[in-house]
Parts: sequence; C-alpha cells; structure tokens
Amino acid sequence: MQTFDFPYHLVEDTYPSSSTVIQFGGGYQFATKPRGPDQIGFKLSFKAMWFFERSPGVVDHDREPQRNMQCMQNFYEAHRLYEPFYYPHPRRGLVKVRFAKPLQVPKGVEKGDGATEQVNIEFILQP
Repeated sequence: MQTFDFPYHLVEDTYPSSSTVIQFGGGYQFATKPRGPDQIGFKLSFKAMWFFERSPGVVDHDREPQRNMQCMQNFYEAHRLYEPFYYPHPRRGLVKVRFAKPLQVPKGVEKGDGATEQVNIEFILQP
C-alpha cells in the first residue's frame, strides 16, 4: 500500500454523529452508545500546489514531488475513492485511509508561475 507523501498541509479531524440522541421533555436528552468505533474524517488544506513544466506545455512529474499538483493528481487517479492508502497523520501516526470525495483541481493563480489556489482534500479512516 502506498503512503500519501504531500506533507505541506494542515489537517482537521471530523467525528461523525455516532450516537442516536433522543430529546425528552424539559430539555432532557438521552444518547445511545455507538455500535462501533467512529469512522473519523480528515480534511486537509494546502495553501497552494504547483504545476511544474519541463518546457512550455510539457508537465514535469519529477520536480518537487511533495508540492507537485500533477503528482497529487496521479496519486488520486491511482486510488480514486475505493483504494486505501496510508496517511502520516501529525498526531495519530500512520493511519489507513481512502479518499472521501473526488479530487478537485483548483484553478491557477494569475502570474503564479504554475501555482494553484488552495487545495482541499478529504480522507476517511478505514478499519
């Protein structure tokens, strides 16, 4: 299994609503115990990524692979929404995940020398 090797981002952990909450009269609530562990989501945000060129119109797949948007696109295309991979979470260590949503490649920045706008990616924890 491959490892997601694009370290220049911030990550937000999102927990699902794993209990059923019932509202009783007088403001009292009852919550059921979850049936299993939470399937945590991870929202990654990259301030920018870059499309590098070897020459005009020819994408460079080898230059700065950890910041290279073409490398990230290739990684997504190899895994899509179904193939799990490892993600080195900054607080949880190496976790098994898959893409929760399709990759959206942002538009470029005008006169940005190949830079893109912010890139957002969502993963979901796999058992």
